[in-house]
Amino acid sequence: MEDEVDRLVAAWRRERPDLDVEPLEVLSRVSRLARHLDRARRLAFAEHNLEPWEFDVLTSLRRAGAPYQLSPGQLLTQTLVTSGTMTNRIDRLAKKGLVERLPDPSDRRGVLVRLTAEGRDRADQA
Repeated sequence: MEDEVDRLVAAWRRERPDLDVEPLEVLSRVSRLARHLDRARRLAFAEHNLEPWEFDVLTSLRRAGAPYQLSPGQLLTQTLVTSGTMTNRIDRLAKKGLVERLPDPSDRRGVLVRLTAEGRDRADQA
């Protein structure tokens, strides 16, 4: 059974026989599958009024176990975003009442991000 990727690869083979288009057979399918999964994920989280990035941060904190808190640096490692992006995300989640910032008792300059009861409920429901 031929699919869109088969047609795409055949067209490239016809138009550019000098190119090795074999990697497209896998990469194009993986890319298309990722888009389908992302769409399904967004729909699932929308039912709980969450964006995928919100779910990622909330579940990182939830997986940490009680008291459900991590440093911003630990959140960066788990979610693979930049520090500026993480700061923005923490700000937005705090504004929604899903996380709170607390002073880090082991570092006067540091903060910890803790999941609120509402944030924990949302993560568990989603």
